[in-house]
Amino acid sequence: MKKLLKDILKKVHVLNIIGKDPFKFIEGISINSKIVKTNMIFVAIKGKKTDGHQFIIDAIQKGANTIICEKNFFSFIPNIFYKKITYVFVSNSMEALGIISSNFYDHPTKKIKLIGITGTNGKTSVATILHYLFSRMGEKNILISTMGIKILSIKYPTIHTTPNIIEINKYLNISIQKGCRYAFMEVSSHGIHQKRISGLLFQGGVFTNITHDHLDYHRSFDHYLSTKRLFFKNYLSKKAFALVNADDENSYKMIKKILAKTYFYGIKKNSNFKIGILKEDMNGNELLIEGHKIFTYLIGRFNIYNLLASYATSILLGKKKDEILKKIKYVKPIKGRFEKFLSNSGIQIIIDYAHNPDGLKSILNTIKIIKKDNEKLICIIGCGGNRDRKKRPLMGKISYETCDISIFTSDNPRDEDINKIFNDMKNFKPYLKKKSILTFVKREEAIQNAIQIAKKKDIILIAGKGHETFQEIKGKRHFFNDMKITKNLLKIYDK
Repeated sequence: MKKLLKDILKKVHVLNIIGKDPFKFIEGISINSKIVKTNMIFVAIKGKKTDGHQFIIDAIQKGANTIICEKNFFSFIPNIFYKKITYVFVSNSMEALGIISSNFYDHPTKKIKLIGITGTNGKTSVATILHYLFSRMGEKNILISTMGIKILSIKYPTIHTTPNIIEINKYLNISIQKGCRYAFMEVSSHGIHQKRISGLLFQGGVFTNITHDHLDYHRSFDHYLSTKRLFFKNYLSKKAFALVNADDENSYKMIKKILAKTYFYGIKKNSNFKIGILKEDMNGNELLIEGHKIFTYLIGRFNIYNLLASYATSILLGKKKDEILKKIKYVKPIKGRFEKFLSNSGIQIIIDYAHNPDGLKSILNTIKIIKKDNEKLICIIGCGGNRDRKKRPLMGKISYETCDISIFTSDNPRDEDINKIFNDMKNFKPYLKKKSILTFVKREEAIQNAIQIAKKKDIILIAGKGHETFQEIKGKRHFFNDMKITKNLLKIYDK
């Protein structure tokens, strides 16, 4: 793909340009000097850990012909400017990146209906359900989520919940070429705060819920909430819609003074889209949506909210109620989200991504409601290293008070001592009768121990990692898939 520099810089607030050559061709954009190739733009971004301005010379040596950088970082620019290199100075590189990415990839969000889903929990589920639902209704679409990018049936891996803006525009452009008319995208608080969605035009936004999470990054719940609110305030126009969970106590704060037309969905409160629960058990839920009975294999109250949000979004995008209801009952459980199976000896295994207090509480409350009195609940849980320490005792307490047996183990310890994480998780005042907490540094040993303890009909919840296929330890990623490892251990210990 080639574009003239003058076309790529349209609507960018440029402070100064050194080495003007508006008719030079640009063949790509990068924020990583390691992957820069000939005739690319290198955009220097100041991050929390590293500053892209330090890699300008590396990018030039790799073939970059244009550098976009911020006015305050002249010290990183070579004293003798490289010939034939164009330096574009801007006040905010990240905001400029959003505009130039959109320009380079032919403004894809002007040609596709982009829906952003944000919230603490439920983002992946709602985005994935919508992708599945619209595919079943014959609508070509793209999914951008934690689990990767999916265009039609082709998957592309991603690292972040919200990929960088270059990737977003690139894959949206590819999806349009393949005939896609809809895009469903998770929008994380990190992505909003770091302006990784700058330049995108959203047709709608969905708010699932907001609870304690990512406070290692945001420092306070108020900052976390206000960051989420920026999505609805800054990225949704008068022509867009905002769909909000009416049952979340912060829902009205989220949509205060926004331009988009607002709609509500919920179970408890009166709302534009309401759902009734007729029956809940381990096999699924029987529901009543606008007078129509449906059965879904999705389990849990949280999944009922996700299903309703998906139904309401479909209606707001112009789909007919009857068509949606015919297809929505076929939605399957999402990988790593209340993914369950039965062992040969009758032990019930549940794998779930719950990695924050509200997520863990929701999944355990769901199990508690639908499990029988003679079924013991065993929970395997860990907390990530180098992340929010305040949520650790909350999660430890929730597991301890709700489960018959709590097993604390490693999640992604990263660079932190696992025993310090265990101590944080145990740092709560117990309210129930004294019972021990088992700890295993190795996650595989924790799963093995749970299998050996469990008896027929008992439930083992393995929480925290869900769909993830690795553990991050000391800067390296080691293969670890809860589902595969559990099934392998069951072959040995399940009798």
